[in-house]
Order: sequence, then C-alpha cells, then structure tokens
Amino acid sequence: MKSDHIKAVVFDMGGVFIQTKDKNSRTQLAHKFGLSYDELSEFVFKSETAQLATVGAIEERAHWDFIAKHFTLNDIEIMKFWEDFWGGDQLDQELLLFTKTLKPDYAIGLLSNAWDGARDYLTRKFGFLDIFDVSVFSAELKMAKPDPAIYEWILDALQVNAGETIFVDDFIENIVAADALGIRTVHFKRTKQAITEIQTLIGS
Repeated sequence: MKSDHIKAVVFDMGGVFIQTKDKNSRTQLAHKFGLSYDELSEFVFKSETAQLATVGAIEERAHWDFIAKHFTLNDIEIMKFWEDFWGGDQLDQELLLFTKTLKPDYAIGLLSNAWDGARDYLTRKFGFLDIFDVSVFSAELKMAKPDPAIYEWILDALQVNAGETIFVDDFIENIVAADALGIRTVHFKRTKQAITEIQTLIGS
C-alpha cells in the first residue's frame, strides 16, 4: 500500500545491504598481523588513505598500496589480504526481496560512502545495483556522509523533498545528519527491525 507522503527510500550499502555475515576470514587475517578484528577493520576503513579514497581524493588502488606497504606485502600477498578481508561479506537477501516490493510505489536510492572501485566490485560479485533508481558512491561525488550536501544531492537526483524520503543507515552520525535535514530515518541494527520501521513509516 503506497504512502501518500513518502515517495522515496534511500539505503546505505555497507552494513545494510552488504553485511559481514561470516567474520572468520577477517578475524584470521587480523590475527596474522597481531590485531583484533575491530583493529584491522579500523585500520582499513579509517586510515588517512581510506578517508581520502572515500571522498575520491585518491584512487582505491593507492589505499591498498598503502596497506601493502604498511604490512610489507607483495602483489600476491595484498591480493590475498583483499580476498580475506572481504571474504565474509554477503548480500542480505531478505532486505533485497523487501526492497523489490517497494519498487512499484517508491523511488529507491543507494547512498554509500565507498571508494571508486565499489560500483564495479558490487556489480561483478553481487549484481544488485540495478534495483536502484539512483545509486551513488561518495568517491564519485567527491563528498561523503555526513556532509549535508551529499543528502541534498540524492534528494535532487530522486526529485523528492526531505520529508518525503526515508533514509536507512547503520552509522548513527549519518542518521543524525539526515534527521537535521528533515529526512525520515531508520537506524539499521538488524534486517527485520529495519524492515518493520520502514513499513511503519510508509504506513503498510
């Protein structure tokens, strides 16, 4: 049942559509370097080169070159590192099926903080980006959440107002930023919880 008020639902990618369901490969990789799962994740996602890649200031390749140098890895070893780091990631099929049920009545968007290789990688591995009316990654726009400008960009691309839009993200700082613009929000913690909250907001 279509809401007369809500016109669009915008999702984050990492931690929402793509979830690390199996932490074993990344945990074993971390232990190899004397780190915990969280410490390795923090290094890969939050180091200076990661942040530069997120806003498109450098290519993703340069970030992985930095990681290879930090851990003294050759070309083959950094490839294995990459495979092990992402090895437990899976597409959330339940969320995908739910999103497909929204498509006839709502514009569907993807707004993700991600490096410039994300679109190609997601298309090759999961092939689900075609369900979105608009999909965009921070590196492509040279700006990232929680910058208000990136939310304004997606609203404009979907041709909707803030109050007509639901935004779903697992990071609270991104939710707070969207709230400040008047966007309706769902803080993603679990798939069923998020689906229930979206259904409540659209009145189904």
